[in-house]
Amino acid sequence: MEENNMLIQHLQTLQADLENCRKHVEDYEAILESSFDGILITDGQANVLMVNEAYERLTGIKIEEIMGKNMRDMLDPTYMPNSVVLLVLEQKKTVTMPHFTRNAKSITVTGNPVFNEKGEIYRVITNVRDTTELNNLRQELLRAQAMENIYQQLEKARTSGEGEGIIAISDGMKAVLAMALKVSPVDATVLILGESGVGKEVIAKYIHQHSSRSQGPYITVNCGAIPEQLLESELFGYVGGAFTGANRTGKAGLFEAADKGTLFLDEIGELPLNLQVKTLRALENREIMRVGSTKPVPVDVRILTATNRDLEQMVDSRLFRADLFYRLNVIRLVVPPLRERTEDIVPLSIYFLNYFNKLYHQNKKLDMEVLNELEKYPWPGNVRELKNSIEQMVVLGLDDLLHIGDLPWYKDQERQMHQPLVKVSGIISLKEAVEETEKQLLENALKRYHTSRQISRVIGIDQSTVVRKLNKYGLQAD
Repeated sequence: MEENNMLIQHLQTLQADLENCRKHVEDYEAILESSFDGILITDGQANVLMVNEAYERLTGIKIEEIMGKNMRDMLDPTYMPNSVVLLVLEQKKTVTMPHFTRNAKSITVTGNPVFNEKGEIYRVITNVRDTTELNNLRQELLRAQAMENIYQQLEKARTSGEGEGIIAISDGMKAVLAMALKVSPVDATVLILGESGVGKEVIAKYIHQHSSRSQGPYITVNCGAIPEQLLESELFGYVGGAFTGANRTGKAGLFEAADKGTLFLDEIGELPLNLQVKTLRALENREIMRVGSTKPVPVDVRILTATNRDLEQMVDSRLFRADLFYRLNVIRLVVPPLRERTEDIVPLSIYFLNYFNKLYHQNKKLDMEVLNELEKYPWPGNVRELKNSIEQMVVLGLDDLLHIGDLPWYKDQERQMHQPLVKVSGIISLKEAVEETEKQLLENALKRYHTSRQISRVIGIDQSTVVRKLNKYGLQAD
């Protein structure tokens, strides 16, 4: 009887211990399931013993796919080319590595070994943490720092006397402005050269604003925009009855209107030969004669000129008078194209962005990818094209944060990328044709977009698929 009582007490003790163990297991499971991080536990042979729901959420691998499996059987060249568990078992120490999941999340995986009393690994506890949001915050911080640096450059450009609307971060543009400032106080003629859209008129106005004539008139005339038959009367004026339709009392020309100030003759290379003679006389004698008159009119005016044409070649071809060229070419300023002063592109973009935000009552911002793309674009239309592009983005952009898809030329490039890449002249397998198309598409994308994230956005597949296909064809993104 006594033995039976002892047996019952022993069984009751065991039952209590088992209940305590069950409660401990439930507590541990509850703790593991409540963890925001993914947790996977294997034995010393890499067999999966336990996986929490967070692991499934973060990796995209369902619990039933991995539970009870050996991690060696889970290796996959696309989604799991290596395993932290296997590295821990091999190296017998904690291992941490970054990883991209099948659902394009960026995660950090850490495996920790647990040793028994014999010094053997009998458990590996793997922790998985989502770093996508952390990376996004890091990118936003980098963007903010970059933008702060740009705004500091803009402020420096303004406070160093570089004028309204003139951004000079590059050495080339700083040299142009330094020369312009140096020649501003004197009345020497200045010939401003450069491609269309580089800002020649801005430089001319800058010279006027810093000259002793800054309080006088500043008049601009585009010699190529006015019909030849009207240009003479516009420049030199006319007396009453000089020609049919003329004002009875006559009219002063732009030379007279610019008296005590500056006359900027833009596109001087378009000036007709017969007017080149009269312009030369006005420069040398400081007087003009109105159309229909023989009476000289004195004018006190400084002449600034600009062109995107090669005047020396025009002189050789007898399209431009040599004597006028030498008279205009006293001071020569060459404004470099925007593609040769890439340091100015981003500051100019921000300057124009602020200008058009204020003009159109917007609050648009430029994504860092957009700024990078702006720096890479060759800008055949120079600053004028950049200004127009920013205006178009501010007006048409749907979101406050302007993305790469808002760039005016983006859709044209996108259409080109979707044109047929492979012309099949013979018979090949469908698989070979598809693979060749994929490879060429990715090669073209890499020439323009340097990260797998950018490529995934452009060609419309998730980032993990892009990474897998790049690896397949031996291609490398940044």
